[in-house]
Amino acid sequence: MRAYDKRGSGLTDRFRKSACVIFMKKIGFYLSILALTGVALAQDSLAPLTVVGDQIEEIEGFSAEELAIFQTQKVKQLLGQVPGFASAASDSAGFGDFIGVRGTGNTAFFGPAGVALTVDGVPYGDAYTYSTDFFDLESAQLHRGPQGAFFGRNGAGGLLELKTPGPTADPYYRLTTEYGNYNAFGARFLASGPINDKFSYTFQAYFNEREGYIDNQFLNTDVDSRERFGALANLYYRPSADLEIRFRAMVETARDGGQRLSLIPGTVSPFGVPGGDPFQTGSDVLGETSLDRQQFSFHVTRDLGWATFKSLSSFQKWSIGPNFTDLDFTASPFISSTSDIKQNQDYVTNDFRLISDETRDFRWQVGLFRSEADTDGVATRVLPLGGGFSGVQTTTFDSNRETYALYGSVAKDVNDRLTLEAGGRIEYVDTDLSRLQVNNFNPVDPSVRFSGQTDDWYFSPTLGLTYEASNDVTLFARTSIGVKPAGFTAFSDVAATSSYEDETAWETEVGVRYNSPDENWNMELRGYYKKIDDYQLNRSTATGNFIILNAEEVRAIGIEAEANWNPSDRLAISASAGLSEIEFEKFGTLSGNRVPFVPEFTASLGFRYDIGNGFYVSSAYRTIGSVNYEDNGTSTFKQEAYQILDAQIGYEAENWSATIFGHNILDENYYSFISPQISAGAPGTPALYGVRVSVEF
Repeated sequence: MRAYDKRGSGLTDRFRKSACVIFMKKIGFYLSILALTGVALAQDSLAPLTVVGDQIEEIEGFSAEELAIFQTQKVKQLLGQVPGFASAASDSAGFGDFIGVRGTGNTAFFGPAGVALTVDGVPYGDAYTYSTDFFDLESAQLHRGPQGAFFGRNGAGGLLELKTPGPTADPYYRLTTEYGNYNAFGARFLASGPINDKFSYTFQAYFNEREGYIDNQFLNTDVDSRERFGALANLYYRPSADLEIRFRAMVETARDGGQRLSLIPGTVSPFGVPGGDPFQTGSDVLGETSLDRQQFSFHVTRDLGWATFKSLSSFQKWSIGPNFTDLDFTASPFISSTSDIKQNQDYVTNDFRLISDETRDFRWQVGLFRSEADTDGVATRVLPLGGGFSGVQTTTFDSNRETYALYGSVAKDVNDRLTLEAGGRIEYVDTDLSRLQVNNFNPVDPSVRFSGQTDDWYFSPTLGLTYEASNDVTLFARTSIGVKPAGFTAFSDVAATSSYEDETAWETEVGVRYNSPDENWNMELRGYYKKIDDYQLNRSTATGNFIILNAEEVRAIGIEAEANWNPSDRLAISASAGLSEIEFEKFGTLSGNRVPFVPEFTASLGFRYDIGNGFYVSSAYRTIGSVNYEDNGTSTFKQEAYQILDAQIGYEAENWSATIFGHNILDENYYSFISPQISAGAPGTPALYGVRVSVEF
């Protein structure tokens, strides 16, 4: 079988592999799995389970209490709260969003994620399939820098690790409801507890809905209504102190109106329509977004005495469609431009690892990981041809990406103060794509076919150290390499621009951590330098299609700081700041321009003060620096710096609470996403306010 050469030399024998080679790789992988499983099940007299510590690049996580102060309920809302984190939200149930850390992120529709996401250890596939809303969380942690040596799911730029609460010792139930402006209604339910002496469970569900923020002046209705539902269930079986088996199931749906888009004020769209009020539009058709997700996973944890064995197998079925958007924003019968995307992804993962006792002065872990992402879809676009005529372009595609990885790390306490760590990941990735594009307005050659295949091996090493300068002060340093594999995009006109190359980042960070429990405060200061070769980024073509280019070199330099302080039992304060310079170092005439979607500065300050007698007040302030939304650096499609202020005041009793909340209470106008191709953007969430009541029993 021949493979498409991702470096542009066409079909070549250099990547040729036989079916026998593929078969042997799979057989070897599964034999390794069987060997590990056999070792795990052969043990019968074991010590209690151990908890695995963080790797050297230990980053303070943000607790459920901090998430409550900042009213964080979605991944995109971490923007400004967490330094180094970037998000561009197109408000289409996550489809087309950008999520990045220190400049490394994803492209819109195709290409690997730069920041991986796991919830309860279960990995998600491409970034556009990430969960739309948070379930109730026990903890959240952003691991910055390449994470290939520490997790089965590769995080070339970082990994966001979310954990939901485990089962309670006694039966526990909580119901929370809230109501706010825009006829917003939300409800959350959580149940947890034992079933008998061996079984326990957790269950939680959420539902929220609201009317749209944008008014359609032509159709006299709102555009972007939202309705979301999610449910998560865990069944735990613990037959002995050394074995835990867990089955997890999750479903999510979104039944939304149109994408929250309007023309940018001060611009004229490609269809000659001037921008105006960001919260008004005049389209003659309404958009629609429908999303479904089902996720199932099976977890086994077994203490072998000399190590802990962990097994996690998961399956996720994700689909979006219709994802219908009006691109011309007019009611003119002579102009018609729309987009309708239906896309599906089945994502299967297997992760098996052995982890040593973390209390020893020499610690290690080793793992095997496999994943397969099968993606197919149909994208239909109506394009204006002039003279009141329109044409239809239909793109049908099918893509498969298969990954096998061996990863691991070792840590050695040289003495009481110094720890050295090293690790690495060897990964094999095989990607193929077949595409058919049909243009009914081209009678001579209406169809364009393309198929390609690429495979390669990747090595991602890491090396680090920590030094305890005192009981309160720790110094740390780490250098590592992260790789985003090569692949293909289906939204391209010609074969020559349908492929893209690997992206390789070499990142080095140094920092200091201060933790003083006696003084009730801690802080962390980090500086980093990153060099990214063949940076993957989106570019639209003259015909409105999307390709993925490789910029020769990107340079990223930044500094980040986080601190938490509890000056008294009643007051908790959390603050952060991040400053970065992430630019194209070598990219033709665009050298020196900032990389799109990444703010140059973020900062946050939040607090909660318990007034007494059950009353409390909290507030959070975030500032996000300017963001470019195209690589040429022009100011036309640039979001200037903006600030968000949130506040809450509430009362907490023994088993119930009531809260009055406000989000963006200063009604700051900004865009969370801008599309230069159609001179439109997604205006940020306006001022929201409401009341929330929670009951526990």
